[in-house]
Amino acid sequence: MSEGSYDGIDARISLRRLVKLFRMSGGNLRFLTVLIGTPLLVILLYSFPLAQNYVVEARTLSARMTVLEPDVFWRLPRATLCRELGDARDLVKASQYKGEGCNPGLFETITLEETEIRIPRGVQFLIQYEPNGSLLFQRLANRLTNEKPIVRLTSSEVWSENSVLRINGSDWAKVTLLEFAGDIVVGQEAGSGVSGYLIDGRYEVRELFLRQFRPWGYSNADPTTVVAGSLYRGDRVAFVSQSRTDEAALLTGFIAPLFDPGARGFGIVVSNGADTTNARLAIKSFGARESQVTPSWIDRALRDPLLLALTAILGFAVTSLTFAVEIRKLNLRTPSD
Repeated sequence: MSEGSYDGIDARISLRRLVKLFRMSGGNLRFLTVLIGTPLLVILLYSFPLAQNYVVEARTLSARMTVLEPDVFWRLPRATLCRELGDARDLVKASQYKGEGCNPGLFETITLEETEIRIPRGVQFLIQYEPNGSLLFQRLANRLTNEKPIVRLTSSEVWSENSVLRINGSDWAKVTLLEFAGDIVVGQEAGSGVSGYLIDGRYEVRELFLRQFRPWGYSNADPTTVVAGSLYRGDRVAFVSQSRTDEAALLTGFIAPLFDPGARGFGIVVSNGADTTNARLAIKSFGARESQVTPSWIDRALRDPLLLALTAILGFAVTSLTFAVEIRKLNLRTPSD
């Protein structure tokens, strides 16, 4: 018999006990409300969520990022800047190019040795993995501001819109991780010709409850994981703001090379931070509508040790009271003539 079947049997037994207790109390609703409602209220208050922390860990072939505050600082290894040629592009040469890296018919290539870059607020770019193990950073149009922030790579070179930073596979493997703070979309919606899809991953929703709050801050207790799930090939993962649908969610995380050098894609970890409930996780699977991951009280009840313990104590109390009432009824019953 499955675990769900046992849960259903326990629920029916508890309901029968409550009905029996109600009948024995003579239909006194006030008595039962105080008896059962008070501990339930205490349980719910102590397990009221004050903060939600969404965490995503995935392996993907692409991600789209918008930098928010604070600015992002990256130290990059040897890289190639591919700058669009514009009107000087050679379409014939571009069509004949069969090599790796930036197409010389479309881009001017500039080699950059180790460099530090500062990416200011509003800059949006696409990170894409190539089959040869290289990683591309293509700057897109600014998303949040009408200004055009300048991203300097060296004293003379800038990362302009539509230009690409390319890090080959051997240099990318030397990177520990690249941090970010901003809005991010992991993967692309699956479809014909799409190459930047998410490969696999997982997500968790962790919550801090009212009982963990102290006037000077939260206790040292770890957050409780109330929801956990897997991500599958072709899923697109994003965070949506609860206050405004067009507002970017402030997330933190990092991208990093995979431990297995033979595996495709790059690793990414994203979190909305434990001190905010403003963002929710949205998952778009192939052939399905976008769904938001929202914990319910049932999720909390099944995962929270305190709720489980107090619920068990409450069930024991109801059973004991039922037994006590039965004994009292036997003692008060007059013998038949």
